[in-house]
Amino acid sequence: MVGRVFYGWWIVLATSLIHLWGAGTFFYSFTAFFNPLVEEFGWSYSATSVAASIRSIEGGIASPLVGLATDRFGARRLLFFGSVVSGLGFVLFSRIDSLWSFYTVFLFLSIGTSFLFPVPGWTAVAGWFIRKRGTAIGILSAAIGLGGGLIYAVNALIELYGWRTALVIIGIGMWVIGIPCSLAVRHRPEPYGLAPDGEKPPESKRDQDGRLGRSTPVFDESFSLRKAMRTQAYWGIAMAVTVSAASVHAVVVHVMPHLISVDFSREKASLAAALIVFVSITGRFGMGWLSNHVDSRILLAFSFVLQATGLILLAGAKNVWWVVAFVATLGPGYGGVITLRLTIQAQYFGRKAFGAIQGSFMAVMMVGTISSPLLTGMCYDRFGHYRLAWFIMAGVHLAVIPLILKIKPPRSQNRE
Repeated sequence: MVGRVFYGWWIVLATSLIHLWGAGTFFYSFTAFFNPLVEEFGWSYSATSVAASIRSIEGGIASPLVGLATDRFGARRLLFFGSVVSGLGFVLFSRIDSLWSFYTVFLFLSIGTSFLFPVPGWTAVAGWFIRKRGTAIGILSAAIGLGGGLIYAVNALIELYGWRTALVIIGIGMWVIGIPCSLAVRHRPEPYGLAPDGEKPPESKRDQDGRLGRSTPVFDESFSLRKAMRTQAYWGIAMAVTVSAASVHAVVVHVMPHLISVDFSREKASLAAALIVFVSITGRFGMGWLSNHVDSRILLAFSFVLQATGLILLAGAKNVWWVVAFVATLGPGYGGVITLRLTIQAQYFGRKAFGAIQGSFMAVMMVGTISSPLLTGMCYDRFGHYRLAWFIMAGVHLAVIPLILKIKPPRSQNRE
């Protein structure tokens, strides 16, 4: 505890700052570097999009390992290591001079950020809350959404100082924010005599000599990764989040090139890209709070409706009002999916192997996140526009909704 504030909320604050900067600069702001890289090196859209696929491949491979390591060693060590390595990765990124050096450095940076977000932070927060978990995860997810606002700031840095100097500034910022915040993180409350949600800990057991011992864990929600993967719920959730992640990755990488291709200025395109993530805060926090009161499956299905609507609007974007409508629907939709996939996982499978299960979901999501940016870039190279890609993604989202509603909580005998 710090004063009267439950220490879990300090965990939320520390991980939120790390996720805000890390996701805002590495994941969301790649779209701001897309055109400067193409203009300087003359690469095709497909070739430049390969970097996003590399990021997805690395993330898919690393996430299960990071999840297992987080469950075993705690989030603090991984967050510290990720802060150091990713900061260095941004600096190295500023020195690339060829397509292969771009791919190599991007892979190095991807490895660093895999230790930084999102699995360790989500696991730490989920470990400190049960009854208030939806709210806590909603706040953390909202912080990631705030990171989307960095797209506009990163674009301004690029305009003022060039993309290379902008990357150096981002790398230094990662060290300044990530290192001290990582040192404040603790994995679970029980070793410190606390209970999840700040509830009163149970009475400690006395040892044979009658001395007061350390508090035993209050809750033991106990799905292992192996047991979770044997349930239909696991694969239903995995399928849904893969479809959502595929479209989000494609939009994050290609939204600025798409809007520029339909005669929006670079400044307006960067503002729209930033607002998508910023507006997603309403879905991230709102769906997290609602999940404490409404069936998460219904909320997830509604989020998919919003995403599909946003993709259709993006495909037909002709003026600023279409873009406003696109941002107002896709943002809350995909923001809600991010939070709900975590709350549903925690509700169905518990805290024991939260990191490992979340990492395995991200490995499955790799199928979509690898292919979607590349295929979307190929669509532009082949047809000269992005509309077909956005329509196809919208159709897939709508087709998945009935399957989401059929997901059922695993039976108790599946627990260890």
